Amino acid sequence: RVNTASSGLMPGDSASGATLHTIVAVMSFLACLTLGAVLTLSRLATEWTEGLSGSVTVQLLPSPQISPEDQMREALRLVQQWPGIFAAKPLGRADAEKLLEPWLGEGNVIGDLPVPQLIEVTLTPGKSVELEGLGKALADGVPGAHLDDHKRWNEELASFAASSEAVGWAVLLLIAVATLAIVIYATQAGLQAHREIVEVVHMIGARDVFIASEFQRHFLWLGVRGGLIGLTLAISTLLGSSFFVDSREAPVGAQYMPQFVTAPQHYIWLLFVPVVIGLIAMYTARFTVLRVLGRMP
Repeated sequence: RVNTASSGLMPGDSASGATLHTIVAVMSFLACLTLGAVLTLSRLATEWTEGLSGSVTVQLLPSPQISPEDQMREALRLVQQWPGIFAAKPLGRADAEKLLEPWLGEGNVIGDLPVPQLIEVTLTPGKSVELEGLGKALADGVPGAHLDDHKRWNEELASFAASSEAVGWAVLLLIAVATLAIVIYATQAGLQAHREIVEVVHMIGARDVFIASEFQRHFLWLGVRGGLIGLTLAISTLLGSSFFVDSREAPVGAQYMPQFVTAPQHYIWLLFVPVVIGLIAMYTARFTVLRVLGRMP
């Protein structure tokens, strides 16, 4: 068995030195940020969908057939008596104006604007409610009443979340492919730069698997080290963005930004990024070396 140190085949100042460490760290940083965004979108979509699925809204438009007071009273009576309804809460004009402010702007809801009366209806958890029947009963019994079951919003949120997550996973795949291509190039460059050493070791009896193991061990730790650097920078960025959103001194628009990776288990998923990058680098280097050595006489 030829006792050859890995540093003789792949020294640190070769194509896999500081430059490649930096590139791998950047790839890890981008992968962690993308994965954090995907996990955040998944969490927000679940929270939004669960929130909309557990409630419905009754909209009471002005009608000449009934006064607003009677309209509200009749709608509340009908809703509260319907099976499966947990609670029904009428929303005042101030509450309705707050719902319009994100579209019209704060303080831009004029007093003469005909804002419909609203009833927030909470459904009993785990109990089936005949919403179609409730909507028909409201339309028939209370002039101007309309039931919004949030079905359209749920479908749009689910579609948005699915498409956004697909884009995120596609970006992660592109990062993995780019890392693979970089490692192939670095491995080939290392073999080319030290071709004489590799050929001598190969001719005196070193098996291809032994030479490949020297390269794959080198690239494994290179990938893990670069991945850990990128992970550290990504976690610092994510924690910094969350602190900025929570800060009282943050701009008004920043307060509506979601907090990235707030669940502890999400950070556990981020820990897998350096491991995956290290494995990609290791196996890519191994297959590249074996393929090149297989062509040698």
